[in-house]
Amino acid sequence: MVNQCRLARFAVVIFIFSVAHVAVLAHQPFCEFADLTAAAPWQVPDPAVSYAYFGNVYPEWDIDYFAFDAQAEQSILLSLSIPANDENEAAIYAPQMAVIGPELPSDLPPELPSELQVPAGLGAKMVSLGDVPNYFYEPFGRVHFWNYEDDFFRAPQRGRYTVALWHPDRQIGRYAFVIGQREEWGGDLECFLAYSMYWTPLIEGANPYRDTPMAELMHDPSRIINLDAAEAPTVDLQVFALADGGYNLQLQTNNFIFTPQNIDMAPVRGEGHAHLYVDGVKLARLYGEWHHLSTLPPDAEALAVTLYANNHQAFAVNGEIISDSVRLSDLNSG
Repeated sequence: MVNQCRLARFAVVIFIFSVAHVAVLAHQPFCEFADLTAAAPWQVPDPAVSYAYFGNVYPEWDIDYFAFDAQAEQSILLSLSIPANDENEAAIYAPQMAVIGPELPSDLPPELPSELQVPAGLGAKMVSLGDVPNYFYEPFGRVHFWNYEDDFFRAPQRGRYTVALWHPDRQIGRYAFVIGQREEWGGDLECFLAYSMYWTPLIEGANPYRDTPMAELMHDPSRIINLDAAEAPTVDLQVFALADGGYNLQLQTNNFIFTPQNIDMAPVRGEGHAHLYVDGVKLARLYGEWHHLSTLPPDAEALAVTLYANNHQAFAVNGEIISDSVRLSDLNSG
């Protein structure tokens, strides 16, 4: 009986494996269960083989990295698809990609985000994806994609190259990155089983990574600017309840000025913008001292603000992000 149960479970897994394999059109699927970073990119086993990597741009400043070894003059397919869901019916999610490596142009593309550091001696070029993707229905898996144009990268010399992927407007979202053309059986079984989740929209404040804790995501040392306590800015959040049910928020700061005109530019100590959170979920960017909220969720418990530089790195002291919060229960009791 035990062997029969194991055999049944195995048959179900093989069935799911087979269906999912057909659904991704013979690409070997892998999923971003742990956030990809410059220090921990996805290591492409063989760029000639076709892999589909289902990933997330999350948080909004996230950059994902894919490293592969190429031969001189090897032509490598690079492609991007967006799982079609209710989130992107009106505005199709549009990340950008670049290749970094030896013998690529030393005049770096202006589209590169400021926090993407190209190592000395390497160059970079943008991956051409076209302007308007094509809508595609995959009948076996009964899913829809927006497919951008294929790009064929020709490696100028033998060496290691890296694809970086990000969203230029700091928007979170899901994607499928495809590299390579030769179809071979394989992929990650756990990704097969999680395949359907990539057709559900990302939610701000909800961690999409199974193997990377939220605290690690939000306190990534590469995403903060540590300052000495004596020179660091401070912020004090004041919340005023209004008769119509709304709220006025006042951010009282020291050693800090709001510079909306410099957004996405190089960081300058003591200038930038703020993020507003409701129970840990980002609600808005703030570009000045005052902000109005017409309403809040009925079960909301706390409001918080944090200070960010022009390039979206958080200001911190000893690794602790500079912030302030107000519990709504305290506000209502006052």
